[in-house]
Amino acid sequence: MLYTIIFILVGLLLFVLIGYNIIQQYRQKIDTERRLATSKQRAIIAEVDELLLQATNMPFSQSLLLILQHRIKNALIFMLKTSSERSVSVAIQNHLSNTNLQIKELQKSYTPPDESIFKTPQSDREALVLLQIAKKIRAVLRSEHAKGKVSTQNFVVEDRRLEMMQLKINIENSLKKIYDSKNSHQYGSANQMINKLIIILSSMADKDSYLSSKETQLIKLRSEIKKALHEKNDKKLQEIKEREAEKKNDIDFIFQEKKKW
Repeated sequence: MLYTIIFILVGLLLFVLIGYNIIQQYRQKIDTERRLATSKQRAIIAEVDELLLQATNMPFSQSLLLILQHRIKNALIFMLKTSSERSVSVAIQNHLSNTNLQIKELQKSYTPPDESIFKTPQSDREALVLLQIAKKIRAVLRSEHAKGKVSTQNFVVEDRRLEMMQLKINIENSLKKIYDSKNSHQYGSANQMINKLIIILSSMADKDSYLSSKETQLIKLRSEIKKALHEKNDKKLQEIKEREAEKKNDIDFIFQEKKKW
């Protein structure tokens, strides 16, 4: 009888220990998942903050700024729901309050940027950075649209604006290369790049004044390149004619009748 009781008690103890371990593992799993989710939300906030810093270099519309601010807001709300530390919750709540104020300010007073004014990149590196930023914003836009946070109509408009921005950056970068090729008398390469850009711009129905001016600039530049090519070809042709004339004179001199003395 005593042994039976002992076995039962040992069994109960093992059951309690196993149950306790299972609960602990489950809590650890939940805690790990919560930390990972919080880290993901922090990364989202950091990424959006970085993108918002570029508002001075790239004209952001009111709609796009609101999309980015709401992305921060949603991340903060998620963190607030999952946070168990009071000090962290207070910091998140303060950040959320500031974000709500910025959203209200944007909705109340906003001056739209002049789309025709574009701050041109000063180097290949700067152009690459701006292109990467535009690419990141488009990815954010797609993500918010997929989650139903952005309407399809709004998504199409903003995505097109960003696509145009990428085009402007590429045009400015290409123009620098075109002028470098022109100055180096590499007219063929310059002409190729010009024609490619003109084809793209001429097929666009929604060009703004900035892109229209660049199309005019490229057409004028193409005329200059064509003129320079003709002059270069004429010069080469003249040089060939002069060499042939000189060669003919040399042959005539060799085979001319010798004078007898």
